[in-house]
Amino acid sequence: RASREGLCSAVMLFPSTAAFGLLLSGTPHPPLAVRVRPTMSLDPADWKLLSRRDQVDGALTLAAAEAGTEAQVVTVTIPRSDDAPSLGLLLDEIATSGDAGIVAVEGLVEGGNGEKATAPLLPGDALVAAAEEGKPTTGVSLEGLPFDSVVERLSSLSSAVGVVVSVKRLVRKPRATVTVRFPEAEGREDARMTLYQGANLRRAMLSSGVALNDPLARRFDAGVGTGDCGGEGTCCTCAVEVAKGLDALSEPSSQEVQMVAKRFPRWRLACKATLGPIEQDEEIVLKVQPRNWDGFYRDDEVDVDGEPLARDGKR
Repeated sequence: RASREGLCSAVMLFPSTAAFGLLLSGTPHPPLAVRVRPTMSLDPADWKLLSRRDQVDGALTLAAAEAGTEAQVVTVTIPRSDDAPSLGLLLDEIATSGDAGIVAVEGLVEGGNGEKATAPLLPGDALVAAAEEGKPTTGVSLEGLPFDSVVERLSSLSSAVGVVVSVKRLVRKPRATVTVRFPEAEGREDARMTLYQGANLRRAMLSSGVALNDPLARRFDAGVGTGDCGGEGTCCTCAVEVAKGLDALSEPSSQEVQMVAKRFPRWRLACKATLGPIEQDEEIVLKVQPRNWDGFYRDDEVDVDGEPLARDGKR
């Protein structure tokens, strides 16, 4: 039995040297004279094909190559009949390698059935499946196949009835531009990151080299002493102040509210805060080590050992 580790591997693909036009009623259609290639759809570098070692049939999965995009499945029905049997699609094999390939919609035949689909098909939509309307058992997989195989499988479907076509469409993910600011005494320039939905603030900052944890913060769980808990959400040393974009973060848990938000409503534990859900681009400004910023403590405030809490000269 295959282990769960290393099950996925990428298939190397190469840009195809030919473009294809197809009515899919058996009649070829010339390629468009002027090729329109949206940046994120007809460029093969924006896609990747993944194979799983535990799939006996060797099926491939088409996915977005970049972190900033995702492949969304769109399903439409294209009407057909004996009098109008063609799909009315112009297809382009944008990449191929042996028995693997990516076939995408390049355009629609003017006045053809493709223009009558229940939802618009766009240039760059990659074909992944098709079936006769009302007959799901006739479904055929088109994902990761080269052009000839796609045509063969589509031709196996009856041209006298409509066809349900599923495509994968590259969609730009909403993102957050995060500015990380540091205490004045550090004299450091702001750091900037780009995060996508679900990203954890602590992991993102640590992977970007941001010194996050306050070395002088008192632990919440122990009441005395310093040092972080390793991301368990119990020590409060990774607290950040969200100067802008608080609503773009996940809701705090009751434990986090008790630890920081009740007293400091704009504070979050970076180890527990994640981005999203968001539906549009957001801008977030974080102040790390909020206790170390000028003016946070009064001059007369001291810690449990009687040491002044004002951080001048201790940063």
